[in-house]
Amino acid sequence: MTAAFAPEPKGAGAIRPIGTLIAVASVALLILPFLSTFGELLTNAAMAAGFDAWLGQWIARVEGQLVHGALALLGIPSAYSGSLLYIGSGAGSLALYISWNCVGWQTLLFLVVSMATGLQGEFTLRSRLETVALGVFGIAFLNVLRITVVALVAYFFGRLPAVIVHDYGSVIATVAFLMAFWAFAYNVVLEGRGGDREEPSPDQGSRIGQMA
Repeated sequence: MTAAFAPEPKGAGAIRPIGTLIAVASVALLILPFLSTFGELLTNAAMAAGFDAWLGQWIARVEGQLVHGALALLGIPSAYSGSLLYIGSGAGSLALYISWNCVGWQTLLFLVVSMATGLQGEFTLRSRLETVALGVFGIAFLNVLRITVVALVAYFFGRLPAVIVHDYGSVIATVAFLMAFWAFAYNVVLEGRGGDREEPSPDQGSRIGQMA
């Protein structure tokens, strides 16, 4: 019996987390109406436990200020006060409420779940930490971008299209970002402990090929 050695294609390790995310995205889109009801129950439970206070007081305020700055760079008049983001000026202005469960904790949950499988393997500690830092920074940027897009849709098209983009577009954007993130992480950031991308050495390949 002879075992042929075939090196693993570069980037093949990304198949596992990306495949998981594709499956999660498909299920999420199918059961999104049910998730909305479950989300309300989860929100009420978190509010009863006081978990929403910290996110609403700190994270929501910071993201609201960043969105206000992004809109200013785009030339869109806006103002931010507390948890309310005012878009436009005068009588036609719209008020968007940035609640604690709109700051992106769901996206962070997706990231944590994907890292539980995506970081498995013989990777260096430094590359693991770099991947985690890159993921957290990317999630923060994605959340600000997501709220900015919702605000722009509300400004140009009205409240109802903004709600649709918020509810459905957020899921698609989150999964697309995480798939791109893991593809980039496996091809650029993550390194094996031998300084490679988990590719066996030629010596290992020849020894395996000589097995009988």
